Order: sequence, then structure tokens, then C-alpha cells
Amino acid sequence: MKSTMDYMVGNTAIQIVNKGNRIKIINVEKEKKKKKFLKKCIASMLVGIVTLSSCMYVVELNNARVFLDSQVYTLQEEISELEKEIVVAREDGQKVIDYEEIFEKAKSMGMDFPKNEQIYRYTVEKSTAVRIKSSFFQKNKKTQKK
Repeated sequence: MKSTMDYMVGNTAIQIVNKGNRIKIINVEKEKKKKKFLKKCIASMLVGIVTLSSCMYVVELNNARVFLDSQVYTLQEEISELEKEIVVAREDGQKVIDYEEIFEKAKSMGMDFPKNEQIYRYTVEKSTAVRIKSSFFQKNKKTQKK
């Protein structure tokens, strides 16, 4: 069982703590100074930890910015190289694919969109595979032989 008693010895306040198996004498003023010092140490450590973590965060953000800037620089170089290749290809007589021109040429050659008889529709039940009827292949073989 713990019991405490407060005494004044001269100008010094002491506290006697009896824990049953031992007795401890505490100088109250020194104990207050120790607690105050300990609180200051803990507060300064917390401030230091917060400062260090914020510095590390700033360094991490700066590192990410540098990394992204280097990626932007390399991508800009690639774009400029591709633009040069396009200019060289146009100068050499190679044209960039013009899909409208291909569409017009296909129409002039007699190509057209498929008719309803040429479109085959399939239904698939409980499977992801599409099975084509054998009659479809026979029709196509007959038309290819002609």
C-alpha cells in the first residue's frame, strides 16, 4: 500500500513515499524542475519530428517535380523527332494516310457497304465462342469457285 507524507525541512519541501517494501524521499522542487525539463524535451522532440517530416515531404515533392520535368523534356524531344520524321517522309514523297482519299478510291472501284443478304447475325448462348454454320463455308466456297 502506497502512502505519501509531505514535510518541510528548513526551506526545502520534501515528500516521503512509503511503498511498503521501500521508502523514497523526493525533493519536490527538484522533481518539478525535472518534470518541466522532461516536458520541454518532449515538446522539442515533437517539434523536431514535425520539422523533419515536413522537410522530407518538401524534398519528396521536389524530387517528383524534377522527375516529371525530365519526363516532359524527353517527351518533347520525342515529339520534335517525330515531327522531323513526318517532314522528311512528306519530302521523300511518302504521304500520311488519308482515309477519306482511300474511301473515295474504294467507292470509285465499285466497293460498297454490305447488303442485308451479306450480313450474318449470330446468337451465342452460355459461351464466348462463336460457331459458324457449315452452310456458310459452303456458300463462300461456291462463290469463290465461280
